[in-house]
Parts: sequence; C-alpha cells; structure tokens
Amino acid sequence: MPVRRLPVSALALLAMLLCWPLALQAQSALESVRITSRMDLNSILISGVDIVFFYDDSIAGAEPMTAFSWYSRKRQLRETQGEHFDIVNTVIPQGFDSATPTLPTRHREAVRVLVFSEHQNPQSAAFDITAMRIVLIEIDQFGLLVSER
Repeated sequence: MPVRRLPVSALALLAMLLCWPLALQAQSALESVRITSRMDLNSILISGVDIVFFYDDSIAGAEPMTAFSWYSRKRQLRETQGEHFDIVNTVIPQGFDSATPTLPTRHREAVRVLVFSEHQNPQSAAFDITAMRIVLIEIDQFGLLVSER
C-alpha cells in the first residue's frame, strides 16, 4: 500500500494551528522599571508599590483590578496560588528618591503585569504595564503616574 504524504503547505498549516493558542497568549515586553518620587523629601509618606507578574490569566482576569481588591486578596492569593505570580514590592519611606527594582527571573513569561500602590485611591484600577518596555513610575501627592520611556 503506498504511503500518502501531506504536502509541505498542509504540514505548515497544521503546525500553525497547533501553535496558534500559544501565539495568542500575551507575554510581557518589560525590560526595566524605575520608581521615582516627585514629593518633597520631607513629606511624611510611608507606602509601597507592588509590581505583580501574573503567569496565569485565571488569577489576573480580564476585568480591571482595583488597589482595594488586590490588597484585600494579596495574602490569600500568596497562600493558595503563589506559584502563578511574582510580586516585586518597593517600600516608599519618607525622603524616598528613586529605586530600580530587580525583576523576577521569569518576568518575560508573564501574561499580565500590573502596578498597585498603597498610596493610590483604593477604587482606582491597577496600571497595566504588560506591553511597555521601559517603565517610569512617579509618585506624587495624588498617587502614581505611570509612563513608558
């Protein structure tokens, strides 16, 4: 019985279809983050900034996550699903000038990267920096300003 072979274009199409779900999964473009303060060095503010790298969409979800929802669930999520995300926390004490936090080893695998601050309004949505490469986070008396540099 003769062996039938698929034409090369059919094999390429099959390979593309098998890999297509992987291509749809967004991955972080993030290379670096710098956090600076626009506040007076004598300002009394002790706060923190969380940069959260989610490796599973089921945790991050598609809907906007607020600072309140993150900080109220943070401990429980760490205990139950900690392997599905990394947190880079930077403490912002009085007189803080700037910091360049170290990103997790697997940061490029993140499907979503969100920034939260204890200093921002609890109802404000997180900043999604997944598609940004070089990020500047500035702290002022009203909250955070996030931009790509």
